[in-house]
Amino acid sequence: MHTLNPVASSTLSLPTDNYIYTLTPSAPGTFAAISSDDSLRLFDAGLNASVLSSAAHVGVTSLARFGDSLLATGGRDGKVKVWDVRAGKSVVEMQTDAWTARFSENQRKDVGVYGRANRSVAKQAPVLSVACSPETKTIVAGTELVSSQAVVAFWDIRSPESFKLQYVESHNDDITELQYHPTRSNILLSGSTDGLANIYDTTVIDEDEALVQVINHGSIHHAGFLSDRAIFALSHDELFSVHPATDPDDATEEPEPVQFGDLRDPLGCEYIAQLCLGAQPYIAAGNKMEQRLDLVPLVSGPWSLDRENLWRLPGAHGEEVVRSVYLDEQSSSVFTCGEDGYVRVWKPEGEVTQSESKSKARPKEKKKDRYRPY
Repeated sequence: MHTLNPVASSTLSLPTDNYIYTLTPSAPGTFAAISSDDSLRLFDAGLNASVLSSAAHVGVTSLARFGDSLLATGGRDGKVKVWDVRAGKSVVEMQTDAWTARFSENQRKDVGVYGRANRSVAKQAPVLSVACSPETKTIVAGTELVSSQAVVAFWDIRSPESFKLQYVESHNDDITELQYHPTRSNILLSGSTDGLANIYDTTVIDEDEALVQVINHGSIHHAGFLSDRAIFALSHDELFSVHPATDPDDATEEPEPVQFGDLRDPLGCEYIAQLCLGAQPYIAAGNKMEQRLDLVPLVSGPWSLDRENLWRLPGAHGEEVVRSVYLDEQSSSVFTCGEDGYVRVWKPEGEVTQSESKSKARPKEKKKDRYRPY
């Protein structure tokens, strides 16, 4: 076991009794965070913060990077916004009440289903997840189940007034996860509380034909691509599995998925915060009672948990849940944020040059109702 020590801590000047949902890298050397006060904030490795928007949404839910200077957010107000970090403002806005299908007559003939292709989507369906493809200038959003419909909807940000594609029948509950393939910009994964993780070829209009793989795992908390040919799924009750990505052009038999089961007992944790992707993926496993977070390597050949070489973050975020973790190779640091309202920076023992900095706000004792994406 290895240890990471805290070297800095900040509330990013959040108002009292607020907490931080998600953090993600933004422009080079900077990061972004969304919080329960609906703000979108930027900060650097030294935790020097600025407010990009004090009211990004009425009920902000999701945050994704869209290249070096653009961010995308989604909210319970049914809106999706693209933000230019350099300009310091929102530059594109889309909303769910614009999601009425506008297929051409020829497209409807190609699809072959007039009713489905021309069907409207419930107005202002809350957005729960977003993903971005800078290569194709595409943003995709997943909605909450409204009027018996949950939608995966796509826009080209150069023409945000109407969507370019939507999938409306692949899920029958809230869409909690979206992620593009790491090397193929036409391949998208969606995950839902209906238990399914779906893989689509987004160059295909017909929804049934676009669906190239379905993984039935259990209510999806997180899912995504571990590599070009491996997919992970994590349920809300901490069940974890790794599946081979199906290749319809490959006649050889695919290997069986690796089923890890409930991770709480083998990892000695109370919850799984997320899977940290990269050259070496880590499972972020939290324990509030023992006030720690462990980063456990997930190694391939075959897929297994390397518990002997985990990195421990002692103290973590106290008795509060860690909501998001980012491993920053450039600064050799780990950034965490949580329901205590802090962002914390961690480094290996040999690289710690200062004790944990003084917090910019007192620990918070009260919390308003927390947004839960599930």
